[in-house]
Amino acid sequence: MYSRVRGVSLQATGLVWAGWTASLSSSLPCQHPHNAASFSAFTRRSSALAVTHGFLLWCSALPSAGYRYNDLVSPHYLTMIANLSGCSAHRRTPNCSDICFHKKYRTHDGSCNNLQHPMWGASLTAFQRLLKPAYQNGFNLPRGFSLAEDARDLPLPLPRLVSTAMIGTETITPDDQFTHMLMQWGQFLDHDMDQTVAAISMSRFSDGAPCSEVCSNDPPCFSIAVPANDPRVRNGRCMFFVRSSPVCGSGMTSLLMNSVYAREQINHLTSYIDASNVYGSTEQESRELRDLSGQKGLLKRGQVVASSGKHLLPFAVGPPTECMRDENESPVPCFLAGDHRANEQLGLTAMHTLWFREHNRVATELAALNPHWDGDLLYHEARKIVGAQMQHITYTQWLPKVLGEAGMKMLGEYKGYNPNVNAGILNAFATAAFRFGHTLINPFLYRLNETFQPIRQGHIPLHKAFFSPFRIMQEGGIDPLLRGLFGVPGKMRVPSELLNMELTEKLFSMAHSVSLDLAAINIQRGRDHGIPPYNDFRVFCNLSSAQEFEDLRNEIKNLEIREKLRSLYGTTKNIDLFPALMVEDLVPGTRVGPTLMCLLTTQFRRLRDGDRFWYENPGVFTPAQLTQIRQASLARVICDNSDHIQQLQRDVFQVASYLQGMVSCEDIPAVDLHAVVKDLQQSSCPIS
Repeated sequence: MYSRVRGVSLQATGLVWAGWTASLSSSLPCQHPHNAASFSAFTRRSSALAVTHGFLLWCSALPSAGYRYNDLVSPHYLTMIANLSGCSAHRRTPNCSDICFHKKYRTHDGSCNNLQHPMWGASLTAFQRLLKPAYQNGFNLPRGFSLAEDARDLPLPLPRLVSTAMIGTETITPDDQFTHMLMQWGQFLDHDMDQTVAAISMSRFSDGAPCSEVCSNDPPCFSIAVPANDPRVRNGRCMFFVRSSPVCGSGMTSLLMNSVYAREQINHLTSYIDASNVYGSTEQESRELRDLSGQKGLLKRGQVVASSGKHLLPFAVGPPTECMRDENESPVPCFLAGDHRANEQLGLTAMHTLWFREHNRVATELAALNPHWDGDLLYHEARKIVGAQMQHITYTQWLPKVLGEAGMKMLGEYKGYNPNVNAGILNAFATAAFRFGHTLINPFLYRLNETFQPIRQGHIPLHKAFFSPFRIMQEGGIDPLLRGLFGVPGKMRVPSELLNMELTEKLFSMAHSVSLDLAAINIQRGRDHGIPPYNDFRVFCNLSSAQEFEDLRNEIKNLEIREKLRSLYGTTKNIDLFPALMVEDLVPGTRVGPTLMCLLTTQFRRLRDGDRFWYENPGVFTPAQLTQIRQASLARVICDNSDHIQQLQRDVFQVASYLQGMVSCEDIPAVDLHAVVKDLQQSSCPIS
């Protein structure tokens, strides 16, 4: 069964593309900036499979009849496909001529932030690279493709084998310093910065067989093979996986490009920390989220919580969604938010609810202070304040706990905007480094009442919290979930205790005949994206090149872990980046190892220094306004936007006991919007 958009079968479209890519073992959808509206509408209706691995990307409507891939052999057809797909215009140049607007406000798609390079950091552009990609054939085949061999004639281990041998764990060590909110803010932040666009189709191009039903490396399918002695999966089954969509013209020999370009992947989101998870990453998405019925600058609202008078997120509209898979348990559709993954798990949904409410709270207060402002001005000023609060919380309250004193010193002080810095997300960051947050996830979502005791319905195993908005509607709202995030210790990342079994053995079990394994997915995705091995990044980060496994002893002191790496990989030159980053010893006072610290500081420095709208950049806010923005805290956002939470710690990332370590919301500083708007003037130019 295939989804249809404007009468065009995805199967047919996939077959068309396969004609000039199958021989290269490369699925080749393309960027299509001209159809952003249709793209957004379509991706909002995509299945849980797409939510897990990125978004389906479709090219402009090809005739639905009379086209098969083996017909497409002539230059005429290649030219036609290039024109229809947007390949001929994939280096789009946005219009940044409205200086009045672009000096004051961000675009929703991230374009025109850097006026010299207007597409840097924009949505639907390629991830950036620190190192040359590492593909088996040099330009598009993943390392280990078809169980092929790599360095020193040693085969790469199956990702699932790496997961079961050294990543999955039943043992959990609580973090004695930081709460589960440390993990949750990391995920919410990640969904503001990156999401990889998945293949054009979830079905095999060669014959239309769904990738979920075949165990082959036949584009776009790249199934995760399961070892014969796997502890869970029997009968030689595999796990569903499809390759990420490549940037148009990359990863192929092309009559269109007249050259060979290594396969690159597409970031669906803006790279900047701009609250795109609240507002969307295209102009079309932003308009779908806004309440345009009045001149109040609000986001659309859902049902009212009777006890508080506050709104839940609106429901997504359209065909049945992944949140309604089991009508007996989940009759509630997915919530609609700025990022399509808002329903992925309930803690994340609670965060989206908080920040959608925060926008509407700020916009409402601005309207009361400035009754002459129109809806667009209220919206953009509220959006600017919300984005600044997120930046401040991330860099002053969250990152110091992750990176510690050593990492913050490596990050360095802010010295102002640098237009020569590309703030685009690094492929290695999105595909491996920032996935360190998976090691911080508890196997349960805790739900606590006003006295921080379990609610009547109890805590939830993580696999039952996936795509379950009905639990917010019917089991106490967002407050119990929020208390469970800031009132419970997080999971400590111990090198021998990495991903809990809810993630490696039960991931999205409702959606798949074989439950997925997040660790195996991370490793497979790294190979799909041509992420170089761990040793290459050691050299980049000024660590020694490890010729032998004993050379890893300074960063991986545990001999048993080094022996597992030796047994799995055979050579240090083959070790995948993700598992190696996860087993490095923590730098004292941090939650990361040395190579991971290097990669995180590199990315977060670029995100800060390459953002013209960075909240500390002179001219973005006046000194008086900036003083108020610096009052922002996640604790205050929770106080203002939860339903009834009145007691919490000043720093919700820091473990505290009830009630001794907590204070009243009345004692949590707030951003004084009176002081913020005092320096604002009505815009002298229209906002479109």
